[in-house]
Amino acid sequence: MKKLLPSSLLFGGCLVGLAAWLWSVPAAVADPCTVNCRSGQIQFTPGDRITVQVINVGSRPLSLEQPPLLGPRLLYTGNTFETRINWAGQPKPSFFFWSQERLPVRVRLNRPSPDTLRVELYNAPSEPSDRSITIEADGRVSVK
Repeated sequence: MKKLLPSSLLFGGCLVGLAAWLWSVPAAVADPCTVNCRSGQIQFTPGDRITVQVINVGSRPLSLEQPPLLGPRLLYTGNTFETRINWAGQPKPSFFFWSQERLPVRVRLNRPSPDTLRVELYNAPSEPSDRSITIEADGRVSVK
């Protein structure tokens, strides 16, 4: 019995020390994604005005639509469409895009500044194809 008491105190002391160390180490916070982001990695503060840039970096013309504000329009290779989003006037703003030849299109999301979303559209080698981006009510940017 006398041998167990010192070892249990030692073990308990180690656990208390480990717990104290874990609480004292600051939690790692992930940096917000700014380049080559995936769906859900970029988030804006709801209500803030943001600029959305849609750029066709592919080799063929694409159609772009932002209902109900912008009907279908052609976006040629190298061209950029830019607009300011006001969330109060347009909840969950969305942009739809597609290839005129019905070929797959993919999206690369970037955030070059805190209030700017850059959407790069490019040719995809195969399906599945991205069809739209939406800025959700909580500010997350999703690709569908």
